[in-house]
Amino acid sequence: MKIDFIVDTSQLDKLARFTSAVRGNLDKDTARAMTLAAYDSRDHLKAVTPRYVDRPTKWTTNAVFVQPAKPGNLTARFGFKDTAVKGTPAAKYLQPMVAGQPRDLKRYERSLQATGVLRSNEYTVPADVHPLRLNAYGNLSGATYTQVLSRLKGLRETGYLGNVSGARRSQRKRRQSDYFVGEPGGLPRGIYARVGPRPRNGGLARGFHTVFYITRQPRYQAAFPVQQILSQKFAEKFPSIFERLVFKPR
Repeated sequence: MKIDFIVDTSQLDKLARFTSAVRGNLDKDTARAMTLAAYDSRDHLKAVTPRYVDRPTKWTTNAVFVQPAKPGNLTARFGFKDTAVKGTPAAKYLQPMVAGQPRDLKRYERSLQATGVLRSNEYTVPADVHPLRLNAYGNLSGATYTQVLSRLKGLRETGYLGNVSGARRSQRKRRQSDYFVGEPGGLPRGIYARVGPRPRNGGLARGFHTVFYITRQPRYQAAFPVQQILSQKFAEKFPSIFERLVFKPR
């Protein structure tokens, strides 16, 4: 007796073609899924940044960039922007909040130290008082820093007064005394502003208030868990994105 077994291999052929297609696209799909998950993680970080950073600027919330993964290099990277046309790069001022470390000198502090207004181990913290009101982000504007530096002689006269007429230059010089560094009335050492009208005919001296507190080097505590936020969101998003890309219709 002869028995013939016939096997329908059409389904196996389909499976083989599917497997080959998956293998050929796996690295590409993996890289794409990693990149999409990384961008989702970055967007999530932007959304939660105000929980950790007081009144962050747009520059701060957009500080993290993504380096996409590639089929030949299945690594998606996050990083802080370390360049800036104007101002301080985000990587420089956010890193202490992320890692917990001493704050670096700011540009105006270096200028004040160079001219002897501040001592080599002194840093400043602005007070939210008139005329140095903080903006909506809790910072002072660049123009305000320039004003204070000029009045404290922290900038060269040619840089701030060189293009001013003679009459205006004399007026500016007189106004430089509006700010001073010291310990008036036994108060802590700081940068103070004189307020009120100038005394006339032996009248009472003007009052003053603190515009910058002078402190030792501030140290930030690690209060912005960037790595944890990004890692958790990436782990949450990647599996579903990968599954959608790998098993999409070919």
